[in-house]
Amino acid sequence: MIQGNGMETPQTRRTVLVVEDNDMNRELLCAILEDSFDVLEAENGLVGLEQLERNYEQVSIVLLDVYMPVCDGFEFLRRKQADERFDSVPVIVTTASNALEDEIECLRLGANDFVIKPYNVEIILNRVNNIIRLRESASIVNQLTWDNLTGLYSREFFFRRVNSITSTSDDETFDVVCSKIMNFSMLNDRYGKANCDDMVRELAARISDTLPDFMAGGRLGNEILGFLIKHQEDSTWTGRLSETTKGLMATNLHLNFGIMENIDRSLFASNACDRALLAMEEIRDTFGVSVAWYNDELREKQVREHVILETMEQALKEHQFTVYYQPKHDTRTEEVGGAEALVRWIHPDLGFVRPDHFIPVFERNGFITELDLYVFEEVCKQITSNREHGLPTIPISINVSRLDFDLPDLADRISELADRYHIPHSMLHVELTETAYSENPSRVIDALQELQNRGFLIELDDFGSGYSSLASLNDLALNVMKLDMSIIRQAARMNDYRIVAAAIQMAQFLDLKTVAEGVETAREAERLKELGCNLIQGYYYSKPLNREEFEQYLGRRRDTHDA
Repeated sequence: MIQGNGMETPQTRRTVLVVEDNDMNRELLCAILEDSFDVLEAENGLVGLEQLERNYEQVSIVLLDVYMPVCDGFEFLRRKQADERFDSVPVIVTTASNALEDEIECLRLGANDFVIKPYNVEIILNRVNNIIRLRESASIVNQLTWDNLTGLYSREFFFRRVNSITSTSDDETFDVVCSKIMNFSMLNDRYGKANCDDMVRELAARISDTLPDFMAGGRLGNEILGFLIKHQEDSTWTGRLSETTKGLMATNLHLNFGIMENIDRSLFASNACDRALLAMEEIRDTFGVSVAWYNDELREKQVREHVILETMEQALKEHQFTVYYQPKHDTRTEEVGGAEALVRWIHPDLGFVRPDHFIPVFERNGFITELDLYVFEEVCKQITSNREHGLPTIPISINVSRLDFDLPDLADRISELADRYHIPHSMLHVELTETAYSENPSRVIDALQELQNRGFLIELDDFGSGYSSLASLNDLALNVMKLDMSIIRQAARMNDYRIVAAAIQMAQFLDLKTVAEGVETAREAERLKELGCNLIQGYYYSKPLNREEFEQYLGRRRDTHDA
């Protein structure tokens, strides 16, 4: 081997085991080999087997005499053949006999080649080197082809095998099935790697046996297995997949399956597996569901998310994100008492992109923090514009993501924006969901307290939609409680506002203002006023408005009030 400096690096020396009872022949073989190899010696087959037992992982080849006392070459080969540990060690038989039956018997017992005595140096060295190279090449191919834990194909060779089968089978269609052990790293920590390896090995065998019309299987990752089966019109077989985990060591083992049906012959196996895994991710947090199918809806979602990820940064630079404002009305004066900022994306190719399509993507990749700060600045610009046009200066609330609280300088950055535009901090309300609080409570508590200390007002969004509301009211620095539209809807449908009344009374006791969102009818608005709710937000007053519409709305309300 040549290094970058042009110097040769020494090859690792291979080890040869010479099993020969004749001292002169053994010494001659050792002399031929010792310049190129490390040599082990054995004077008969029994000693040779003992040497092999101790050194089989290092021995690259055995040179074996046939006729020896104690244990001859035939018996050596029989015992070697019976021990699977020695399978990968090739044997060259050395013999002075030209008997055809000896050669046939040795080949039957697993010998790889023959060398006839007396020895020819060139023949010995070339045959030894050639067989070692063949053995090592085969070993490398075997390691690349097979996963040594499960006995399934390795990832790359599984993909090759699937592509080969599907591209040459004109009359058949196939399905790809992928399985994943959920929380595998936690299982490794709890039960240990060796036990989890045993579990993966057992699962691979069970799933292979359970799948109908099994064609090929591969290990795609530590906890991910992939399988190719003939297409199944009847899906009842999937009900048996859950049984593959029964009786295994981990009582909390959860195995999910994703299925890509009728794979297109032009679709690479890796892409088919990606789609099956995508389907699986859709049920990751769904209790009681362990099998999912890839479909056109998921395909559209995948394409859409790809476009979203590719264009998000450019979209922010080009101001494709537009802030809409939904007014909040004061129940005492009927005037606009505030607004909520809602971000919308008008994409040049996709058109209107729904917030529930892009916001979860941004929350997964962390871009949501950039978008939220962008919205804060747009709101500052809007408040400045309202002030310059003589419009009412009202507080505007901005939703913050749970990831925003990972910013160590969140309060500094929001303060800097407000101060740059000369906006009183009380005009910016930070709107927090219960989800953001529940995932990182201590960090959120500290950040909100810092924001409140700097004069920003804190709103708890969606009160009544979750289970942690009472705890959050006690822990968080809050100024406003927003009643979720779901409890307003339920109260209106049942004509029973007792829960709404109790929530408003509790807020009053805690000195919090209340906002009811999602109000759509005059009856709902009237009941909320009677119950003492401070602000109402919803289609009864206005839908979310773009900047121009919002300014016109504020202007009309101002003019009506002045008149």
